[in-house]
Amino acid sequence: MANRDFSDSVKLYAVTENLKKNNGDICCAICKKKLTSISECHFDHIFSYAKGGKSTAENCQILCVSCNLKKTDKELQDFLLEEKAKQFLAGELGTTQMQTTTTKELQAVIDQPHDNMTKEMFDQAVLGFITRKGDIHKVDFSREYNHLPSIHYVKKYYGDLRSLKEAFGVEDLSANWNRETIRVALEKHIMQNGDILQKDLTKKNKLPSLPCILSNYPEYTGFTDLKKNMLNLDVRSSWDRESVIQAGKEYVEKHGKITQSSLRAENHLPTSRIVYNYFGSLAAYQRAVGSAISLKNDFISEDDIEDAVNLYFGEKERVVDSMKDFFQSFPYSPSTIHKRFGSFTAFCQKHNISVLQSKKAKYTKQEVDDAVANWVREGKEIPPAKEMSKLGLPSIGVILKYYEDWKEPFVLYRKIYEKLK
Repeated sequence: MANRDFSDSVKLYAVTENLKKNNGDICCAICKKKLTSISECHFDHIFSYAKGGKSTAENCQILCVSCNLKKTDKELQDFLLEEKAKQFLAGELGTTQMQTTTTKELQAVIDQPHDNMTKEMFDQAVLGFITRKGDIHKVDFSREYNHLPSIHYVKKYYGDLRSLKEAFGVEDLSANWNRETIRVALEKHIMQNGDILQKDLTKKNKLPSLPCILSNYPEYTGFTDLKKNMLNLDVRSSWDRESVIQAGKEYVEKHGKITQSSLRAENHLPTSRIVYNYFGSLAAYQRAVGSAISLKNDFISEDDIEDAVNLYFGEKERVVDSMKDFFQSFPYSPSTIHKRFGSFTAFCQKHNISVLQSKKAKYTKQEVDDAVANWVREGKEIPPAKEMSKLGLPSIGVILKYYEDWKEPFVLYRKIYEKLK
């Protein structure tokens, strides 16, 4: 039997639409009376439930008490102001705050891509993002929570991302790179630091990326080839199982033991990825070379993870099919990444990794919210990341399509229920 009551996620959606329509205030959809608390809101079926109307987001509107008794049908505009709605429902946004929010500020938050995207609308969305973030990358256009139009509008209105950055005054070092400037920059870095590693190839170091170098120097096959034959630097030969074990034994003889953080080129040791390829785990490698076995809580730094990322991709483009596929071969676990970066999305942003969305998510956003809301309503704690699917909840990957952190909806709905109680 269909449920007459609206779910919590539908109510959240109704509040976001009401906020947009009324420039930051919650108002009755009929008489426009301002409502100052969630208790004054009556969530009403636009098309009567008794006449077959469904309890969906599209059929929900907010009315005051009097209008709910004499309401007429009204349609709500298709807009989204989710951050305002979250704060309102969680009791973190007062009436005064909502009234002082300007239309321009609200517009910067809710700009959404649609079929009629004009250049003015596109520019407004991009400008708002650059103002907040200071830069913009290709991958930013694929992340739903950034509220940016589709990447194809970049080509439509500017030709390419480089031209867009130039138009908005964003420094783009790649525009200055050619064979001569690349060689000068690399040699200068080596002169100052004595060596160069693949992880050094960043905008922060005023160096070109590896793909940029290889596009200008197609005669080189990768970083090792480039380092050896263009820069005349020593490079180590490829690791095999025997050399990995021998290097480990020599390190243990000098230092007593090997830990995860020891696995660096400067220590004359193989990287974590190589060790995991040959031995499956650090513990197995430690046993093979006579080292003490590390405890599970051995510290893994962001530098360790950065080294692993550089080695994982090498000279290849930093694109993965999915989070699940990535962690099947990446040497560090999802829990380690979440501990260091807060979320897989934040990790990908830091290391410029693009995750392809080749398959439609199993859950819509409303379905994600409903599942999480039901879980929290029952008084349950946030489940372990690895147990999500087993417990009938959307996976971390699905949640991250709609939220910047997978724990965010759990925290949100807990605040809502605490407020309502």
